[in-house]
Amino acid sequence: MKLRTQFFIMVGGIIAVPFLVSTFILIFQFAMERRHEPLPNYGQINTWMHRQVPRAVSRHQLSALAEDRPPGVDIVVLDRMDTISFSTIPELPPGMPGTSDALLQYIRTNAERFHFQVDTSREPDDRDSLVILKVPRMPPAQTRFRSLAIQFVMYPSIALVVFGSLMSFLILRSLNRSILTLEGATRRVADGDLDFELPAKGNDQISSLTRSFDSMRRALKEEYARRARFIMGVSHDLRTPLTLIQGYVEAIADGLAAEPDSQKRYLSIILDKTRSLEGMIGDLIEFVRMETGEWRMTHQEVAAAQFLAGLARRFAEDAQILKREFSWSVDIPQNVRVRMDSRLFSRALENLVGNAIRYTAENGRISMAAQLESDRLVLSISDSGIGIATDELTRIFDPFYRGTNSRREAGFGLGLTTVKSIIESHGWSITVSSELGSGSVFSIRMPFTTGENA
Repeated sequence: MKLRTQFFIMVGGIIAVPFLVSTFILIFQFAMERRHEPLPNYGQINTWMHRQVPRAVSRHQLSALAEDRPPGVDIVVLDRMDTISFSTIPELPPGMPGTSDALLQYIRTNAERFHFQVDTSREPDDRDSLVILKVPRMPPAQTRFRSLAIQFVMYPSIALVVFGSLMSFLILRSLNRSILTLEGATRRVADGDLDFELPAKGNDQISSLTRSFDSMRRALKEEYARRARFIMGVSHDLRTPLTLIQGYVEAIADGLAAEPDSQKRYLSIILDKTRSLEGMIGDLIEFVRMETGEWRMTHQEVAAAQFLAGLARRFAEDAQILKREFSWSVDIPQNVRVRMDSRLFSRALENLVGNAIRYTAENGRISMAAQLESDRLVLSISDSGIGIATDELTRIFDPFYRGTNSRREAGFGLGLTTVKSIIESHGWSITVSSELGSGSVFSIRMPFTTGENA
């Protein structure tokens, strides 16, 4: 059932239910009023009038009527001569003519407080006898209570109808506006239009949904912008080596490198650019795989000291070949173990150490140190290279960002982005501190466990 239909049912219920209840109560009250006793103790009086009175009159046992009469009821019996033959009212004694002014004056005086009912004895032999009953009227308090009860039913019902109708109208209007706004925003997003704001007011579920939708719109817009920058960056960085390769191939084809030595030198340059292009494409593929999750991590418990020492020895050999000084210190117990994907983590460390070697001059110093701090194993890679400007530290992990000192280097600027993706995919953290001319320090913090000695 649609939301709008549900709310229409709710509105109809709010309006109809009180009305139906009030109508039912009024009909019930009207029926009860019609069936209600016109006099107090009417049932008992009616039974007494139709059973006891005719029997007593026919048997001339009128004194018995004074004993078994209902409470508060007085009786006057007139014979066929209209003379009072029996009476429980002192002001109307037996023997008084029924046609006298005293009887009428008594009835007129007490008519406001009592009902006077005239009836026959309903006996065949005494159908000329008249019986006058004097019954107290219903108390005013009881009548007033019934009137108040009707008012308490009617007025709250009317107020409920008005309030429910107003609130339902406001709620329905608000929901209708929000739904129409979301519907329009959804269509604009489907059409590729993301340049709009989606305001959300209030703290209800619809407002929360609107804010979530707008957050999704902003994220989608940023993703589209990122994809555009990605394509532009890839196109720009791939164009340079391809242009150079094309130029050297055309030069050879045009006979500009007719000598074997020249051809060999041109082909060597083409090969170097091809390898550079291959490396860039490999970095791009790895980045895309990392960003889209199209790779599978295999986490295993690794003895940290042995693992880091093995990598450090290999890095030391690389640094020695490239004429850099490399020192390392793995100051952690042998039973310290870290859960990781060793292949991916090795790639991240190779990237960090490779950057340190690249941006450190010959005979410069590079170091790798591992130590325990509280519940974390801290691995630091530092160098004495050219450093990073302070205003660039917050952007070096962004895709395709290449700092001032690295713009002349080949590549997409994805190395540190890939490093951060690998580190964060393990649930670890990486930080960097650096100053221009004073080198850089990259620190990785990872949780560890202790087990048997490796």
